[in-house]
Amino acid sequence: MIDCDVHVQISHPEEILRYVDEAERDWYRGQAYTLGLPSYPWSNPSTWFRTDLATDETGMPGGNARVVAKEVLEDQGADLAILTADDALSVGLMENAYRAAALARAHNDWLANDWFPHDERFRGSIIVPTQDPTAAVAEIERCAANPRFVQVLLSGGSERPYGDPRYLPILEAAAAHGLAVAVHSGMEGMGLAHQPSGAGAPTFYIEWHTIGSACSIQAHLISLLTHGTFRRIPDLKVLLIEGGIAWLPGMLWRHDTNWRGLRDDTPWIDEPPSEIMKRHIRFATQPLEHTDGHDELLWEMLAAVGAPDILCYSSDYPHWDGDEPKWLANRLPEAWREPVMHGNAVEFYGRRLGLPVTA
Repeated sequence: MIDCDVHVQISHPEEILRYVDEAERDWYRGQAYTLGLPSYPWSNPSTWFRTDLATDETGMPGGNARVVAKEVLEDQGADLAILTADDALSVGLMENAYRAAALARAHNDWLANDWFPHDERFRGSIIVPTQDPTAAVAEIERCAANPRFVQVLLSGGSERPYGDPRYLPILEAAAAHGLAVAVHSGMEGMGLAHQPSGAGAPTFYIEWHTIGSACSIQAHLISLLTHGTFRRIPDLKVLLIEGGIAWLPGMLWRHDTNWRGLRDDTPWIDEPPSEIMKRHIRFATQPLEHTDGHDELLWEMLAAVGAPDILCYSSDYPHWDGDEPKWLANRLPEAWREPVMHGNAVEFYGRRLGLPVTA
Protein backbone atom coordinates (compact mmCIF):
# COMPACT_ATOMS: atom_id res chain seq x y z
CA MET A 1 0.00 0.00 0.00
CA ILE A 2 1.25 3.48 -0.91
CA ASP A 3 -0.07 6.49 1.00
CA CYS A 4 0.05 9.55 -1.25
CA ASP A 5 -0.73 12.19 1.40
CA VAL A 6 1.04 12.04 4.77
CA HIS A 7 1.31 15.50 6.31
CA VAL A 8 4.41 16.50 8.25
CA GLN A 9 4.16 19.16 10.92
CA ILE A 10 6.68 21.75 12.03
CA SER A 11 6.74 21.15 15.79
CA HIS A 12 8.84 24.25 16.44
CA PRO A 13 9.99 27.08 14.13
CA GLU A 14 13.64 26.48 14.99
CA GLU A 15 13.48 23.14 13.18
CA ILE A 16 13.08 25.03 9.92
CA LEU A 17 15.13 28.11 10.77
CA ARG A 18 18.29 26.02 11.03
CA TYR A 19 18.10 25.89 7.24
CA VAL A 20 17.52 29.64 6.73
CA ASP A 21 20.48 31.99 6.34
CA GLU A 22 21.42 33.27 9.78
CA ALA A 23 21.02 36.91 8.78
CA GLU A 24 17.36 36.30 7.88
CA ARG A 25 16.27 34.20 10.87
CA ASP A 26 15.20 37.06 13.12
CA TRP A 27 12.51 38.16 10.68
CA TYR A 28 10.89 34.72 10.75
CA ARG A 29 11.28 34.52 14.53
CA GLY A 30 9.39 37.78 14.76
CA GLN A 31 6.39 36.06 13.14
CA ALA A 32 6.29 33.51 16.01
CA TYR A 33 4.91 30.10 15.15
CA THR A 34 3.48 31.17 11.79
CA LEU A 35 6.93 31.85 10.27
CA GLY A 36 5.16 34.54 8.25
CA LEU A 37 2.97 32.01 6.42
CA PRO A 38 -0.59 33.12 5.65
CA SER A 39 -3.19 31.59 7.95
CA TYR A 40 -6.79 30.45 7.53
CA PRO A 41 -9.58 32.92 8.21
CA TRP A 42 -11.68 29.88 9.29
CA SER A 43 -10.80 27.50 12.06
CA ASN A 44 -12.06 24.07 13.02
CA PRO A 45 -13.91 24.64 16.31
CA SER A 46 -12.41 21.44 17.72
CA THR A 47 -9.04 20.59 16.17
CA TRP A 48 -7.38 20.07 12.79
CA PHE A 49 -5.77 16.84 13.97
CA ARG A 50 -6.62 13.45 15.40
CA THR A 51 -6.07 13.98 19.09
CA ASP A 52 -5.30 10.31 19.70
CA LEU A 53 -2.05 10.77 17.74
CA ALA A 54 -0.74 13.66 19.85
CA THR A 55 1.85 12.61 22.44
CA ASP A 56 4.59 14.27 24.42
CA GLU A 57 7.08 12.74 22.01
CA THR A 58 5.62 14.22 18.84
CA GLY A 59 4.76 17.65 20.18
CA MET A 60 1.89 17.62 17.70
CA PRO A 61 0.52 14.91 15.39
CA GLY A 62 2.82 14.37 12.44
CA GLY A 63 5.69 16.25 14.05
CA ASN A 64 8.13 13.43 14.71
CA ALA A 65 9.64 11.30 11.94
CA ARG A 66 10.05 8.17 14.03
CA VAL A 67 6.47 8.30 15.28
CA VAL A 68 5.08 8.95 11.79
CA ALA A 69 7.04 5.96 10.50
CA LYS A 70 5.51 3.78 13.20
CA GLU A 71 1.94 5.03 12.82
CA VAL A 72 1.79 5.13 9.01
CA LEU A 73 4.31 2.54 7.86
CA GLU A 74 4.11 -0.02 10.67
CA ASP A 75 0.66 0.34 12.26
CA GLN A 76 -1.24 1.11 9.04
CA GLY A 77 0.95 -1.08 6.84
CA ALA A 78 2.05 1.39 4.16
CA ASP A 79 4.94 0.29 1.92
CA LEU A 80 5.75 3.93 1.16
CA ALA A 81 4.59 7.24 2.62
CA ILE A 82 4.70 10.34 0.43
CA LEU A 83 5.27 13.25 2.80
CA THR A 84 3.39 16.47 2.11
CA ALA A 85 3.67 19.89 3.74
CA ASP A 86 0.92 21.11 6.02
CA ASP A 87 0.97 24.81 7.01
CA ALA A 88 4.03 25.35 4.79
CA LEU A 89 1.85 24.56 1.78
CA SER A 90 0.88 28.25 1.82
CA VAL A 91 4.44 29.38 1.07
CA GLY A 92 3.41 30.21 -2.49
CA LEU A 93 0.84 32.69 -1.16
CA MET A 94 3.16 34.88 0.90
CA GLU A 95 3.20 38.53 -0.16
CA ASN A 96 7.02 38.62 -0.04
CA ALA A 97 8.36 36.32 -2.75
CA TYR A 98 11.92 36.52 -1.39
CA ARG A 99 10.86 35.31 2.05
CA ALA A 100 8.75 32.61 0.37
CA ALA A 101 11.70 31.30 -1.65
CA ALA A 102 13.92 31.14 1.44
CA LEU A 103 11.26 29.35 3.47
CA ALA A 104 10.50 26.85 0.70
CA ARG A 105 14.19 26.04 0.41
CA ALA A 106 14.46 25.57 4.18
CA HIS A 107 11.41 23.30 4.31
CA ASN A 108 12.76 21.13 1.52
CA ASP A 109 16.15 20.85 3.25
CA TRP A 110 14.41 20.02 6.54
CA LEU A 111 12.50 17.21 4.83
CA ALA A 112 15.64 15.84 3.16
CA ASN A 113 17.87 16.04 6.23
CA ASP A 114 15.53 15.53 9.18
CA TRP A 115 12.95 13.12 7.73
CA PHE A 116 14.36 11.00 4.90
CA PRO A 117 17.18 9.47 6.98
CA HIS A 118 14.68 8.12 9.55
CA ASP A 119 13.13 5.60 7.16
CA GLU A 120 13.97 4.55 3.62
CA ARG A 121 10.24 4.24 2.91
CA PHE A 122 9.67 8.00 3.16
CA ARG A 123 9.28 9.91 -0.10
CA GLY A 124 8.90 13.68 -0.30
CA SER A 125 7.26 16.66 -1.97
CA ILE A 126 9.09 19.80 -3.08
CA ILE A 127 7.33 23.04 -2.15
CA VAL A 128 8.06 26.11 -4.26
CA PRO A 129 7.34 29.87 -4.34
CA THR A 130 4.74 29.86 -7.11
CA GLN A 131 4.51 33.68 -6.93
CA ASP A 132 8.03 33.72 -8.45
CA PRO A 133 8.20 31.06 -11.20
CA THR A 134 11.90 31.69 -11.82
CA ALA A 135 12.73 30.98 -8.18
CA ALA A 136 10.35 28.02 -8.20
CA VAL A 137 12.13 26.46 -11.17
CA ALA A 138 15.50 26.99 -9.48
CA GLU A 139 14.24 25.17 -6.38
CA ILE A 140 12.94 22.27 -8.46
CA GLU A 141 16.31 22.03 -10.23
CA ARG A 142 18.09 22.03 -6.87
CA CYS A 143 15.92 19.38 -5.20
CA ALA A 144 15.38 17.07 -8.18
CA ALA A 145 18.85 15.60 -7.71
CA ASN A 146 17.58 13.94 -4.52
CA PRO A 147 15.81 10.75 -5.67
CA ARG A 148 13.60 10.67 -2.56
CA PHE A 149 11.59 13.64 -3.88
CA VAL A 150 8.83 12.37 -6.15
CA GLN A 151 6.67 15.44 -6.81
CA VAL A 152 6.30 19.20 -6.75
CA LEU A 153 3.52 20.23 -4.37
CA LEU A 154 1.26 23.22 -5.08
CA SER A 155 -1.59 24.56 -2.96
CA GLY A 156 -5.21 24.58 -4.08
CA GLY A 157 -5.46 28.24 -3.12
CA SER A 158 -3.71 30.29 -5.79
CA GLU A 159 -3.55 33.58 -7.66
CA ARG A 160 -4.62 31.94 -10.94
CA PRO A 161 -5.67 28.42 -11.99
CA TYR A 162 -2.60 26.35 -12.83
CA GLY A 163 -3.29 26.09 -16.55
CA ASP A 164 -2.37 29.80 -16.76
CA PRO A 165 0.81 30.32 -18.82
CA ARG A 166 2.62 31.94 -15.87
CA TYR A 167 2.93 28.48 -14.30
CA LEU A 168 4.24 26.71 -17.41
CA PRO A 169 7.92 26.97 -16.38
CA ILE A 170 7.12 25.26 -13.06
CA LEU A 171 5.19 22.45 -14.73
CA GLU A 172 7.84 22.04 -17.42
CA ALA A 173 10.63 21.79 -14.85
CA ALA A 174 8.78 19.14 -12.90
CA ALA A 175 8.10 17.02 -15.99
CA ALA A 176 11.68 17.40 -17.22
CA HIS A 177 12.91 15.72 -14.04
CA GLY A 178 10.28 13.00 -13.98
CA LEU A 179 8.52 14.62 -11.05
CA ALA A 180 4.76 14.60 -10.74
CA VAL A 181 2.90 17.78 -9.84
CA ALA A 182 0.52 17.42 -6.90
CA VAL A 183 -2.14 20.05 -6.25
CA HIS A 184 -3.35 19.80 -2.68
CA SER A 185 -6.57 21.55 -1.73
CA GLY A 186 -6.40 24.17 0.99
CA MET A 187 -5.13 27.70 1.53
CA GLU A 188 -8.09 29.17 -0.36
CA GLY A 189 -8.68 32.75 0.74
CA MET A 190 -5.23 33.02 2.35
CA GLY A 191 -2.52 35.54 1.44
CA LEU A 192 -2.42 36.02 -2.33
CA ALA A 193 -5.09 33.36 -2.94
CA HIS A 194 -8.60 34.13 -4.08
CA GLN A 195 -11.66 33.06 -2.13
CA PRO A 196 -12.75 29.46 -2.75
CA SER A 197 -15.72 30.44 -4.91
CA GLY A 198 -16.99 33.33 -6.97
CA ALA A 199 -19.74 33.91 -4.39
CA GLY A 200 -17.25 35.30 -1.88
CA ALA A 201 -15.84 34.23 1.46
CA PRO A 202 -17.55 31.55 3.56
CA THR A 203 -18.58 32.45 7.09
CA PHE A 204 -18.14 29.09 8.79
CA TYR A 205 -15.46 26.41 8.76
CA ILE A 206 -18.00 23.84 7.61
CA GLU A 207 -18.75 25.98 4.53
CA TRP A 208 -15.09 26.12 3.57
CA HIS A 209 -14.58 22.43 4.34
CA THR A 210 -17.54 21.52 2.13
CA ILE A 211 -16.95 23.74 -0.90
CA GLY A 212 -13.49 25.28 -0.65
CA SER A 213 -11.37 22.25 -1.40
CA ALA A 214 -13.66 20.99 -4.15
CA CYS A 215 -13.96 24.38 -5.87
CA SER A 216 -10.22 24.97 -6.11
CA ILE A 217 -9.45 21.46 -7.33
CA GLN A 218 -12.21 21.68 -9.93
CA ALA A 219 -10.86 25.01 -11.17
CA HIS A 220 -7.32 23.66 -11.57
CA LEU A 221 -8.57 20.52 -13.31
CA ILE A 222 -10.59 22.41 -15.91
CA SER A 223 -7.87 25.02 -16.37
CA LEU A 224 -5.15 22.44 -17.07
CA LEU A 225 -7.38 20.64 -19.56
CA THR A 226 -8.65 23.80 -21.28
CA HIS A 227 -5.29 25.53 -21.72
CA GLY A 228 -3.87 22.54 -23.55
CA THR A 229 -1.22 22.11 -20.85
CA PHE A 230 -0.69 18.42 -21.53
CA ARG A 231 -0.27 19.03 -25.25
CA ARG A 232 2.51 21.50 -24.41
CA ILE A 233 4.02 19.16 -21.79
CA PRO A 234 3.24 15.58 -22.89
CA ASP A 235 5.11 14.00 -19.97
CA LEU A 236 3.33 16.04 -17.29
CA LYS A 237 1.52 14.03 -14.60
CA VAL A 238 -0.80 15.70 -12.08
CA LEU A 239 -2.24 14.34 -8.85
CA LEU A 240 -5.20 16.22 -7.36
CA ILE A 241 -5.30 15.75 -3.59
CA GLU A 242 -8.10 16.17 -1.06
CA GLY A 243 -10.72 17.66 -3.30
CA GLY A 244 -13.20 14.83 -3.16
CA ILE A 245 -14.14 12.65 -6.10
CA ALA A 246 -17.93 12.16 -6.31
CA TRP A 247 -18.33 15.39 -8.31
CA LEU A 248 -15.93 14.28 -11.04
CA PRO A 249 -18.28 12.44 -13.44
CA GLY A 250 -20.72 15.34 -13.68
CA MET A 251 -17.92 17.87 -14.10
CA LEU A 252 -16.27 15.89 -16.91
CA TRP A 253 -19.54 15.24 -18.67
CA ARG A 254 -20.30 18.96 -18.55
CA HIS A 255 -16.81 19.83 -19.81
CA ASP A 256 -17.03 17.35 -22.68
CA THR A 257 -20.44 18.71 -23.66
CA ASN A 258 -19.17 22.29 -23.67
CA TRP A 259 -16.09 21.26 -25.65
CA ARG A 260 -18.31 19.81 -28.39
CA GLY A 261 -20.37 22.99 -28.57
CA LEU A 262 -17.51 25.49 -28.21
CA ARG A 263 -14.75 24.05 -30.38
CA ASP A 264 -13.82 27.49 -31.72
CA ASP A 265 -13.03 28.73 -28.20
CA THR A 266 -10.16 26.28 -27.70
CA PRO A 267 -9.35 24.81 -31.12
CA TRP A 268 -6.14 23.20 -29.82
CA ILE A 269 -8.19 20.63 -27.90
CA ASP A 270 -8.74 17.90 -30.48
CA GLU A 271 -10.36 15.24 -28.28
CA PRO A 272 -12.81 15.15 -25.36
CA PRO A 273 -11.12 16.62 -22.27
CA SER A 274 -12.13 13.55 -20.26
CA GLU A 275 -9.84 11.43 -22.45
CA ILE A 276 -6.90 13.76 -21.78
CA MET A 277 -7.64 13.52 -18.07
CA LYS A 278 -7.45 9.73 -18.10
CA ARG A 279 -3.90 9.81 -19.45
CA HIS A 280 -2.42 12.56 -17.29
CA ILE A 281 -4.40 13.17 -14.08
CA ARG A 282 -4.97 11.07 -10.98
CA PHE A 283 -7.09 11.75 -7.89
CA ALA A 284 -6.15 11.00 -4.31
CA THR A 285 -8.99 9.17 -2.62
CA GLN A 286 -9.36 11.14 0.62
CA PRO A 287 -11.96 12.41 1.36
CA LEU A 288 -13.98 9.70 -0.35
CA GLU A 289 -17.53 10.90 0.10
CA HIS A 290 -19.90 8.92 2.32
CA THR A 291 -22.94 7.92 0.26
CA ASP A 292 -25.44 6.84 2.94
CA GLY A 293 -25.81 3.40 1.42
CA HIS A 294 -25.39 4.33 -2.25
CA ASP A 295 -21.81 3.15 -2.82
CA GLU A 296 -22.76 1.06 -5.85
CA LEU A 297 -24.02 4.20 -7.57
CA LEU A 298 -20.74 5.97 -6.76
CA TRP A 299 -18.61 3.13 -8.17
CA GLU A 300 -20.74 3.00 -11.33
CA MET A 301 -20.37 6.73 -11.95
CA LEU A 302 -16.63 6.74 -11.26
CA ALA A 303 -16.11 3.72 -13.51
CA ALA A 304 -17.71 5.71 -16.33
CA VAL A 305 -14.85 8.24 -16.19
CA GLY A 306 -11.92 5.88 -15.74
CA ALA A 307 -11.96 4.42 -12.23
CA PRO A 308 -10.30 2.54 -10.72
CA ASP A 309 -7.29 3.55 -12.86
CA ILE A 310 -7.55 7.25 -11.95
CA LEU A 311 -7.54 6.77 -8.15
CA CYS A 312 -4.59 6.62 -5.73
CA TYR A 313 -4.95 5.96 -2.02
CA SER A 314 -4.31 8.78 0.46
CA SER A 315 -4.92 8.90 4.22
CA ASP A 316 -4.52 12.64 4.92
CA TYR A 317 -2.69 11.64 8.11
CA PRO A 318 -2.87 13.08 10.78
CA HIS A 319 -5.99 15.17 10.12
CA TRP A 320 -9.28 14.59 11.90
CA ASP A 321 -11.14 13.56 8.74
CA GLY A 322 -8.52 11.16 7.36
CA ASP A 323 -9.33 7.79 5.75
CA GLU A 324 -7.48 4.81 7.19
CA PRO A 325 -6.40 2.17 4.66
CA LYS A 326 -8.36 -0.80 6.04
CA TRP A 327 -11.57 1.22 6.06
CA LEU A 328 -11.08 2.36 2.48
CA ALA A 329 -9.92 -1.00 1.11
CA ASN A 330 -12.92 -2.76 2.64
CA ARG A 331 -15.24 -0.19 1.13
CA LEU A 332 -13.86 -0.41 -2.41
CA PRO A 333 -15.03 -3.03 -4.90
CA GLU A 334 -12.70 -6.02 -4.57
CA ALA A 335 -11.25 -5.63 -8.06
CA TRP A 336 -10.35 -2.01 -7.31
CA ARG A 337 -8.36 -2.63 -4.14
CA GLU A 338 -4.92 -3.48 -5.53
CA PRO A 339 -4.77 -0.73 -8.16
CA VAL A 340 -6.15 1.98 -5.88
CA MET A 341 -4.12 1.04 -2.82
CA HIS A 342 -0.85 0.32 -4.63
CA GLY A 343 -0.60 -0.26 -8.37
CA ASN A 344 -1.86 3.07 -9.67
CA ALA A 345 0.64 5.04 -7.58
CA VAL A 346 3.52 2.85 -8.80
CA GLU A 347 2.55 3.50 -12.40
CA PHE A 348 1.86 7.21 -11.82
CA TYR A 349 5.08 8.13 -10.03
CA GLY A 350 7.20 5.81 -12.13
CA ARG A 351 10.83 5.09 -11.42
CA ARG A 352 11.26 8.00 -9.01
CA LEU A 353 9.25 5.99 -6.52
CA GLY A 354 12.08 3.47 -6.37
CA LEU A 355 9.86 0.43 -6.91
CA PRO A 356 9.67 -1.95 -9.89
CA VAL A 357 7.47 -0.52 -12.64
CA THR A 358 5.72 -2.77 -15.12
CA ALA A 359 5.63 -1.85 -18.81
